Amino acid sequence: MPELTISDDLYKQLETAADGGDIEQVLWEMAGMYRRQQNPESDDE
Repeated sequence: MPELTISDDLYKQLETAADGGDIEQVLWEMAGMYRRQQNPESDDE
């Protein structure tokens, strides 16, 4: 899997969103939300 480098500020935002949970899960949820916002019909396939 590729490695991503993000700013400290973004990482702190992810930690806050995870609220003590799994940051990777939060990233997958954010990616899904972005995908649905950008291409809503993609979930119809």
